[in-house]
Formats: sequence, structure tokens, C-alpha cells
Amino acid sequence: MKSLFILIIASLFLSSGCKKSPETPIVLAVYTLGTGGECTGAVASGRFVADTALTAANTITITVDVSVAGPYWITTNTANGISFSETGTFTSTGPQTAVLTGTGTPIRTGTSNFLITPKSGPGDSCTFSITAVKGIPPSYYLTCLFNGVYRNFSDSAHASNSNIPGTSGLSGLDVSGLDTVVNSKEKIDFGISSPGSVGTGNYADTSSSRAYFSYLDKGGQTWLESASGQPSFKIAVTNVSAGIAQGTFSGTIRNQQGLGADSIAITNGLFSVPVK
Repeated sequence: MKSLFILIIASLFLSSGCKKSPETPIVLAVYTLGTGGECTGAVASGRFVADTALTAANTITITVDVSVAGPYWITTNTANGISFSETGTFTSTGPQTAVLTGTGTPIRTGTSNFLITPKSGPGDSCTFSITAVKGIPPSYYLTCLFNGVYRNFSDSAHASNSNIPGTSGLSGLDVSGLDTVVNSKEKIDFGISSPGSVGTGNYADTSSSRAYFSYLDKGGQTWLESASGQPSFKIAVTNVSAGIAQGTFSGTIRNQQGLGADSIAITNGLFSVPVK
């Protein structure tokens, strides 16, 4: 009886093992990107900094028009040491979003153009551009508190100190930096307005060499040192040379060109930035 049971199990195993399941062909996605023009809805995410390797936060998002759903593979050329690619599956037709992740390390600052090419699909292409900015070494910084909240504007921070106008359009010592938060466009620009270079010392917005401060918020509105209740802003330059500017800053800024009712108290301002 036991041998009969073994024979039955063996026959079932062999018969099932000999049957061949029909293979279902894989249908690749069919979609269009354009015909060499700008990629539809192209949005870059993350900051692209020269000599700094890209991370998963460095992406480019595009919109494609899918006519047949299925797996896809999209990639770009390599420019300035970086490239973008993505594999995935479009599960429906019509306008769909694809997010390509960047790899590599930007070699230099400046704008580079990229050509997106589908490895599946009809073979059309589109273009977008990425701008790499100059990084700031760890020994440099530009930070402060906005109404008690820590802010870091060390991205691309630098200073100028001469009779040539700086970022603000004023000569003297001019310090500027971008918000380090990804995709933020906020920035600050401050310094001491003077006919020539500025030395160490304490300056206010009432001094003959006038201290000034400008903040561009996320809504595109400019905040300046208060036009009333002066002195409203103070800058102490503790060290300045051909290569570096260091010091502290604090005061009150207001929107609407320094006349608005809303105000921001800036405290604990610290800067140590390269002079260019």
C-alpha cells in the first residue's frame, strides 16, 4: 500500500513538472517625450553643487504622454560629470509623471544641457538644463536666528570688499548667501556701504559707512532694515582680509521696503565667508 502511494505521488510530480506554462510576452510602454524641444513640465529638485556628489534628492521630473502602459527605461547623456535615469512601469495611459534620479559629481559651476532619451518607446527626445553652483567649505558659514528660529544661508555664501559694487549694487563690504533648504529661493544680502573697502569695526544703519540688510522671502517680497526707530541694524566686522570676512550681525527688518507693519528680529548672526 505504501509503495502504491509513493508511485501515485511520483506520477503527479512528474506529470506536473513536464507541463509547460504558456509565456506571456512583455509589452513595453509606448509614450512620447517631444521632438528635441524642452521637456514638458521639467522640474529639477535638490541643489547641484560643484565637487559634491549627487544624492537621491537630485532629480528631474518630467511629464510624458503614454499611449500604451507598461515598463519603461529613460536616461540622459552625461554632462558636467552627471546624468539622470529611471526605470519603472506606467500603469495607465495619458499624461504621466516620470522622476529621473541623478548620479555623478558636478565637475564645475555653470549651466549644462541634457537630452532625455527613452530606451523604450518610439525614440523621440527632449531637453532640460541644470545649473551647478559653487559650494562653501565647512570652515565657512552664514547663519542667524529669524524671530528665534535658526536659519542657514551658507549656500554659495561669499563677500566682496572694494570700491566695486557687490551683489547689492553697493560698494564696500557686501555679504550674500542662499538658503540651504532644498528648492528654497530665499536669500540674504547685507554689509557696509562705503566708497572703498571696509576694515574691522562696529557699524550701524546710522553710521557714515552705513550698515544695511536685505532679505528675499519665499514669496518674492523684500525685507529691509527698518526705516524708523534707527539704529535698527548693526554689523560688527571682526576680521577682514583679501581672503575672508568674519563678524556678527543683528537687528530688525520689515517688509515693504522697510516700512511695513510686519517685522523680523534677527539675532545671533554669524558670518565667516570667502572674499572674492
